[in-house]
Amino acid sequence: MNHSFSGADFDSLAAGMATSGAIESLGAIQHSRNLLLLRSVVDAARRTGHPEAAAARHGFEQLMELKRRAPDAAAAVITHPSTGGWGLHALRVLGGAPPGDPPGVRPAQLAGLAAAVAVRGRCAGTFTVPVSRGVVTLPSVGVLTAPEGADTVRIVHDGRKAVATAGRTSSPIPIDGAPDAPGWRGLRTLRARSGGRTEFALLLDDVDPFRFPRASSAAAERLSEAAAAELERTLGESWDLLSRHHRSSARELSGTVSTLTPLRSSGDDFRSATSREHFGCVALSLPVDPTQLAVTLVHEAQHGKLAAIMDAVRLLPGDDARRYYAPWRPDPRPFSGLLHGTYAFLGVARFWRRQRWLERGEQALAAHLEYAQWREAVRLGLVQLCSHDRLPALTVRFVRGMRHVLDQWSAEPVPGPAAALAAERSAAHRARWIAANGPLPGCLRAVRDLPDPVA
Repeated sequence: MNHSFSGADFDSLAAGMATSGAIESLGAIQHSRNLLLLRSVVDAARRTGHPEAAAARHGFEQLMELKRRAPDAAAAVITHPSTGGWGLHALRVLGGAPPGDPPGVRPAQLAGLAAAVAVRGRCAGTFTVPVSRGVVTLPSVGVLTAPEGADTVRIVHDGRKAVATAGRTSSPIPIDGAPDAPGWRGLRTLRARSGGRTEFALLLDDVDPFRFPRASSAAAERLSEAAAAELERTLGESWDLLSRHHRSSARELSGTVSTLTPLRSSGDDFRSATSREHFGCVALSLPVDPTQLAVTLVHEAQHGKLAAIMDAVRLLPGDDARRYYAPWRPDPRPFSGLLHGTYAFLGVARFWRRQRWLERGEQALAAHLEYAQWREAVRLGLVQLCSHDRLPALTVRFVRGMRHVLDQWSAEPVPGPAAALAAERSAAHRARWIAANGPLPGCLRAVRDLPDPVA
């Protein structure tokens, strides 16, 4: 299937204020991308003579039949973040790459996707799903612990209930009610309400082996019910803030973020991340407060949008080994990293530009400081992006869109104390960076105004 953006939709994405049409296009692109990945797994298994090639083909055919019968349920499974992650991992391993983490690949897992659609769509069917690392995974639904020694599990759905059987052991798969049962861990839904209505719902994926890159080392273990309830409460407060005062960001989030994955804690440092392979997933460490969660969702959604745009159009020039100064990182970055970071912090600056007028006292000073610091960081990123001498035409247009937004903000005043602290922080970061990496790129040394990007 061919996909395209209108000029207006593309420009809205560049400005960080995507239209509904642009968001729908991004979702459609990711749906098609994942379908293509899954079909490519079937072809790669056949081409390499993998022993599960026939099972992979059968699972894909079941998935396509269920897509016809239950299109909404199929779309939810196909676009679930771990589906893309698994598909890319499978292709790499089938192509000869080291197994990595998680190890190995079972092409027959396509039957697990089909079974997940059957459960979500309440469709009858029988599915032979492989066991990987001791579990059977139904993406977006849950994970079943397999009996010891089992290589596959037979899942039968009669349209009302599902039963998993391996050898002489049978157990029901809960479809409604409590997410946990003996041997079963289901995905939970975090529901956020504003004005008494449920407006935003995210899956909490803390079980899927492919929920995030290097899940076994980076992702946290399953949250307790108390921790999940606390995260849902925090999400509710964050969503209320966003839907009341950051409506454009809220609209974008509702169309681009579907899943939260907890990360392992690293001392007192808060961490968050997205993955180009897992569109729709935001991973973050806990605990998190409501404002921090709100700005984190905005930040990571920017990364997710840009990754999805890059799946549709060419934005990156050829890698010429040039490295750049990113005011949010301690190390030099390639063009792709600078573009991603500049775009992400454009969203962060937009958040604080509004939020600083909602806070009071010391929190207001802190919010003005955040706005001043990240506005300047975006400016420095854009100076470098604009100075590149061989940008693709669409990249020129995208960077100009970001620059136009920053031009509108450049004259906005910031209280003196916040401006001074922001300047102090920025100078300290540059000093540390220069000490570790050498001189700043030449385009930063004397430029104050943003140059026009060069095609």
